[in-house]
Amino acid sequence: MTRDADITILRKRGMLATVRGVPAHSVGGATPCDMLLGNAILHVARLDVSVCTTAAASVFAEDIMLNCEDCRRLALKYGDKLEARE
Repeated sequence: MTRDADITILRKRGMLATVRGVPAHSVGGATPCDMLLGNAILHVARLDVSVCTTAAASVFAEDIMLNCEDCRRLALKYGDKLEARE
């Protein structure tokens, strides 16, 4: 990812995104759920590495597609700047 892509993600952190492959608080287990992009990135980044890769967790918003590794990198680089208030 380039610096411009990072800046785009920071600007769009309040946009609705879909998180897939993440254990949800439901009986069905891992289901897609919607949350704000910045919060979704932080959520996936906090997952245990084995859970993240086994479940193939990913974040989708418009033209943005992020995997576990992308989310971890962004969370390490920008931290709380990614958080979006709901």
